[in-house]
This record gives sequence, C-alpha cells and structure tokens, in this order.
Amino acid sequence: MLNSDRHDIGDPTCDGPPGRHRPGIAAVLAMTLVALLAVPGSAQAPPAAARTEPDARPLPEPSTSARELFARTRDRIVQVRVLLASANEQSSLGSGFVVRDDPRAGAWVVTNYHVVADLAIDPIKYRIELRGTNERRTHASLVAIDVIHDLALLRIDPMVERDPWQTFPLRDEPLAQGAKVFALGNPLELGFLISEGIYNGKVEAQLYEQMLFSGALNSGMSGGPAIDAAGRVVGVNVATRRDGESLSFLVPVRFVRDMLARSTSARPRREWRSEIARQLLLHQEFVTRTLLDAADGGGRPANFTTQKLSGRVVPTLGGALPRCWADTRRVDEPRFLRERLRCDLKGGLFVNRRLTLGDAEIDHVFQRNISLVTPQFLDIDSESPSHLGSLTTRFDQEVTRDECRADFVRVAERVYRVSMCVNAYRKFPGLYRYRVGALQVDGVHQRLKSGLELDGFSFENATRITQAFLERLR
Repeated sequence: MLNSDRHDIGDPTCDGPPGRHRPGIAAVLAMTLVALLAVPGSAQAPPAAARTEPDARPLPEPSTSARELFARTRDRIVQVRVLLASANEQSSLGSGFVVRDDPRAGAWVVTNYHVVADLAIDPIKYRIELRGTNERRTHASLVAIDVIHDLALLRIDPMVERDPWQTFPLRDEPLAQGAKVFALGNPLELGFLISEGIYNGKVEAQLYEQMLFSGALNSGMSGGPAIDAAGRVVGVNVATRRDGESLSFLVPVRFVRDMLARSTSARPRREWRSEIARQLLLHQEFVTRTLLDAADGGGRPANFTTQKLSGRVVPTLGGALPRCWADTRRVDEPRFLRERLRCDLKGGLFVNRRLTLGDAEIDHVFQRNISLVTPQFLDIDSESPSHLGSLTTRFDQEVTRDECRADFVRVAERVYRVSMCVNAYRKFPGLYRYRVGALQVDGVHQRLKSGLELDGFSFENATRITQAFLERLR
C-alpha cells in the first residue's frame, strides 16, 4: 500500500462528489467509441474469409502475558452490530474499540467500514448497536468513513449519569518487524478474546499500506484493535487469507489518527452515498495515475506495459502490483491450441456485499489452428468478441442496462472487431463499468482475443486506459 498523503479523504461532512457534471451513459459510450477509433490505423470491414473478510479458524491458546493484557483492556472493546431496523435483527457483526470519551460530546469508536457498509448505503433501513464486554449496550451513530482504508468512526451520544468508557491509546512509534502483536475482537459471536501473533512488516505489492500479521483473525473480529504489549493500538483488524495459515492483515494506526483528526467534530449524517462516491472517484484517479503515469516522469508507463503471448505482443499490467496468471492447453486434442494470460490489479475497494469498485483486469486468449477447417476456426468466439459477460443479470439494482457498441479497427496491420459495453452505477454518479473486447478477425491460422474490464471508473479515465490498451495491441 502507499502513503495516505496520496489521498486526502477530506471533510466527511462534505456532500456530493467533486468535479463537473458527468455525461449520460449514451454520450459516454459515443465519446469513448470516438476514442477507440482514434487508435493509429483506420477502421474497415473484415476480409471475406473472416474485481477478505476474516475466516473461521480455531484460535490458538493465548500466552499468560496475552491473558493478562486482555484482562486489562477488555472493557475498551465492543461488538458492533448493524441491525435491520424493521426487524431489529442483525445484518452484520464486527468489533470496535473506544479511542476517546468526552462527557459532554460523547465517546468515539473505531471499526471497519465494511462492518457498517449496509448502514452507510441505506441509513434509513439500518441502525447500529454496540455491546461491551460487560453486557453494556448502547446505540451509536456513524460520523466518518474511510472507504479507501476500510475504516469508520462511530459516536456514542453523551448520557447523564453514565459510567465513562475506558479508551485505548494510539501508538506513536513505528513498530519493529518481529514484534508481538495482540488482536482483540468477538469472533463468530462466541465472546470477546485475544489472538497473539507477530508483526511481519508491510504487505508488499499493495496499492494502499497494510500490515502483515502472523496471527489468527476470525469472522467478527473485523474492526477490533491490534495492540502492542503496552496496550497501545498499532493497527485495526481487517482481513485474513483463506488459503493461508495465520496470514492476516491490519490497517496501520496512522490512518485511524488521520480519521480522528478530521472527524471528531463532525456531526452524524443521514446520507453517505455522495461521500462514498467522492472517495471512490479519488481511488480510481489514483489507480489511473498508477497505471498510466510514466516512471520517473518520462518514458512509457511502468505499470501498463506489454509482453509476449505465443510470440504476439499484448498489453498487460506491469510492475509489482498486478497478479498475473498464464496457462496453455490443447482444445479437442489436437484440433487447436489455446494459450491464456490474465492480469488483475487487485485494487478494488469494498463498497457493499455486492460491489467492489476501482479494479482493472486484462485477459488475453491466443488461439492457433491445428486441424480445424478454416470456417470452424473463424467461428470460435465470433459471436462474442469479448470474454466479459453481462453485468446486469447479477447487479441490475446497482447499474443501468448494458449499452454496447462495436466497430472494426486496424491496429499494426491487423484488423480487430472492437466492442464496448458500459453500465452506469445508479447510486454513485460519475462511475461506470467498462468492458472492452478486441477480437482479431483477419487471421485464418491464429487469432488473438483480448479483453479489458474497468469497474468503477470515470469516463475520462476509462477512456485513457482503454486507448492505452488498444494502442498496445499488435
């Protein structure tokens, strides 16, 4: 992950996404197609032949020092329950911790954004209840969110004659790699507990900074504090790897400190979608710069590059950030050979259970004819030039209907049928999902099918990335 100074989340009371008026989806599609056809070469008809929540694992027995630390700090942590207001039943569960208590202004509790995302999206439908280790219950209001770093700030209203909340101090000094760290929370609603582990430095190849914690985190511990041996918060529990053993992740405490500095004077609000959209727009702007800005201020972009697939030059995501996979197989042995290269930036931000926005994916499939007759080979994928399916069948409440266009583009002496489908996100104005497919139509012995998917990008940035993608096709 990268430093927070790349993104100023800003005042959480600010309404509305920044920027000028965004074009309608039909205009977006038309303008983007103009950009597609501006790729060097001319359009023509083809020849006649032709994107995790802590897992459920048993926690190891804590050491004596861990048990003593838990006994000293247990009254500072809470269970965060997001309840469906109409049924008064839980929709999501997580943990949180008290960082400040003022008898006149109330108490502030830190948790993860993904714990309270349902309420942030639909605040009328949900409410927040906090439960302490001593069965203390109280209501809380959402006063700040940081979607980029998966943090949220809750406020408990001041009450007359209530006992004060005990609070966690935040650690100021950097944590040394190898130091013991203790994660607290309420996993699987089984009770509050402590998980002991080791801090193993920053997670490599991340857009935003996270801490690697070699300790167990289970579902329900999200938003709980990770503390040092002195009881000071060093991070916030956020996720774990389900395919690894005790590989967990923490949000560094400095992002908590930044959020508190911005937000402790903020008032609760009943509308958060505009603030979510504003932060998503910041994120996609940063992703676009990461992909397209040239290294050291000159030359070609370091993170949007090319490589060869079976001798063909294809655009891909370079640098240390993306995850790429390749495979090859003979289809209907030995009729034709298929090789595939897929790259995913893994940069999407959790918005709600159905949406993760701000990610970029590239997929290439190279096919070489071995024994098919020419019409059979040319018929492969001819009706679907893009490997990317429809979005609206799954997320019809989140996005507008598919709007698709297609045309023929000549690139580097080859002809591609380029298609584009665009959806606009209903709840987040200015954000779109782009699916671009490029199918080579003039190859009778070999052909390339390429796809680009941009999920949650502005019109301007999606156009820039799409053009860079097509310019690198060969």
